[in-house]
Amino acid sequence: MPTRRGVLLIFLLLAAAGMGLSLSLYPFLAQNHPLPQAELIIIEGWMPDAELQGVIDRLEPGALFVTTGGPIKLGGNLFKEKTYADMTTVRLRNLGVPAESIVSAPAPDVDADRTYVSARAVRDKLEEQGLFGRSANIYTLGAHSRRSFFLYKKAFDSEASSLGVVSLESEDTDIRHWCRSSLAFRQVVGEAIAWFYVQCTRWKY
Repeated sequence: MPTRRGVLLIFLLLAAAGMGLSLSLYPFLAQNHPLPQAELIIIEGWMPDAELQGVIDRLEPGALFVTTGGPIKLGGNLFKEKTYADMTTVRLRNLGVPAESIVSAPAPDVDADRTYVSARAVRDKLEEQGLFGRSANIYTLGAHSRRSFFLYKKAFDSEASSLGVVSLESEDTDIRHWCRSSLAFRQVVGEAIAWFYVQCTRWKY
């Protein structure tokens, strides 16, 4: 059995490790690696309205957008558009983006690996349009960015060097202090688990 001093030391080490994890986990997951002058803007279609507006605000006019996402399962019967890709196409148009500047790449309905399947759908659409191989930045939300970047590079294979990623922070939660909010805690811990899952199953790709 450890002595009282040993127990105290163990407790202090665990506390220090926990604090270090809380400070470093979100910056690790929220990867930012944008390409300057990227020709394509890949938008993950489930992105909230405020962050979608933020993407448009930071870009020069004339950008070519690619919207992604599979079927809308919550309230999908209320919308004419049945996928997040198509719905976000309409959202971009409502925000002033010309229809000819948007390419919709809807993904099929799957039970697992939705981000990877969406990335494959984007690749297929870009190949169909003769756009595959152009430089692109993936715009996504917070802690999801590292996993998205990893899976898009897998899906794009030899063209991975032409990909960048931009992590946007939600206005709804103080994500940098994720331990203080149950919503932010679930987002960050859930993404950490998903990242671990992807690393353990990457042989599938």
